[in-house]
Amino acid sequence: MKKILSISLALLTSILILSACGKKNVDEHKTISTPKPTLSDALNTSGISLEKYEQIKYTNQQLNGGDSSKKIMSILGKPSSSKETKLTNNDPATQYTWQMGGNAQLQYIFAIIYKDKVLSKGFQQNTNSKIVSKAKIKALNNSMSFEAVKDKLGAPLSEQVSDGVAFMTYQTDKNNHACNLTFSNNKLSKIQFVTLSSN
Repeated sequence: MKKILSISLALLTSILILSACGKKNVDEHKTISTPKPTLSDALNTSGISLEKYEQIKYTNQQLNGGDSSKKIMSILGKPSSSKETKLTNNDPATQYTWQMGGNAQLQYIFAIIYKDKVLSKGFQQNTNSKIVSKAKIKALNNSMSFEAVKDKLGAPLSEQVSDGVAFMTYQTDKNNHACNLTFSNNKLSKIQFVTLSSN
């Protein structure tokens, strides 16, 4: 049985231009559902990995730096799919997805391209990540950076990152429970406990 958490493009693009700040919030009992992963084009993306994902550089809010679509394709190969989308300011962007299937540890990697720059990137694992207790997560504080939390808790089940905003999800038990962590300006700003769907 796989536990899968959807990385929502709508959620990501709706906050890319916004910055959150203030007190850390803790929300309980949210439920997140997700479609089943497709197995199509798996052979085209058989070389994707978290190591290659880490090589992808995203641009800052002024569109300085960051990889081009050509660069990320040289790293990850041909994407499984692409679709046109719009940012919150209605500017057009493209989401590329490199999808795995079956029993691969990494389910997919995605990147959102805006003006031929990687605006954001993310990944979702197929298999369970290390269990992290709720108590350990609640002990985190607002002064902790994205990198410090990742060092403390280990690799997440999923993550999404862009300049100024980032998300990570960790499993908190073997019963479909997890926690979403939101970062604003590289500082932890929100903790939300959720229920993963079972497929």
